[in-house]
Amino acid sequence: MSANSSKALTLSLAANLGIAISKFVVFGLTHSSSMLTEAVHSVADCGNQLLLFIGMRKGQKPATAAHPLGQGQAAFVASFLVALLLFSVGGIYSMVEGLHKIRHPEAPHDLGWAVGLLIFALLLEGISMRGALQAAKAERGRKSLLRYMRDSSATELIVVLAEDAAALAGLGLALASVLLTLATGNPVWDGIGSLLIGLLLVAVALFVGTEVTSLLMNEAPPLGLRAAIRASVDEDPEVEATLNLIAVVIGSGRLMLALKIRFKDQPSGSALVEAINALELRLKTEFPQIQHLFVEPDEN
Repeated sequence: MSANSSKALTLSLAANLGIAISKFVVFGLTHSSSMLTEAVHSVADCGNQLLLFIGMRKGQKPATAAHPLGQGQAAFVASFLVALLLFSVGGIYSMVEGLHKIRHPEAPHDLGWAVGLLIFALLLEGISMRGALQAAKAERGRKSLLRYMRDSSATELIVVLAEDAAALAGLGLALASVLLTLATGNPVWDGIGSLLIGLLLVAVALFVGTEVTSLLMNEAPPLGLRAAIRASVDEDPEVEATLNLIAVVIGSGRLMLALKIRFKDQPSGSALVEAINALELRLKTEFPQIQHLFVEPDEN
């Protein structure tokens, strides 16, 4: 488990736990539908972070006879489960609750507490989002946030970033619905806020689920990284041509690489073995994400 990912997850878990408790307290005071759905969302987020911790720890286990490439994809499985929970517990529940309150509006009360809590929650979620962005900074570079989330195999950070972004947007919607309820006296706005939060969570869950599913189906790393690896192989003084390159993501920041290479004429079999070993050592040094490397010498 990387220190950055672990720190981001811990910060996110602490923020969501504090926010969830506060939201349930304020819901008890106000009976606001938006506040209840936001509280359920925060509880789901806490469970999500615990799942990610378990997946990350399992993914760090060494290779065994039963799992010769390691268990790095355990983090992907955990992230996929998180997407399912976000979709079902967070999104669908929020939409059902919102539709119910639109059809059968109930006037919430003491909404000043809700406004104060939502502002406090926005502050905590902002801190969590800032921590996740800092954790992703080194790998992200100059990429846009969306491009980074689509390219990265660090699914634990992708999920935290997606959850934090959804939480900030959801809190904004909840705050708007509470303020509109206060301004108009119409409790339907509270149900509308809950419905919109649910739609937002479903959209985020579908995005995360789609990205993680691709990784679970042996996705290749980004084209730029594959091109850099190929260029590095071609620069080797003993390599005549790279005939084939297959790279597969097998975990968060982990690759399995298989190469078919036409080497220059070698004086002996031992010399060819030395050339292969030297190439493997250089590639693993230059690209530390390569966990498993297989080189096959061939003529065509």
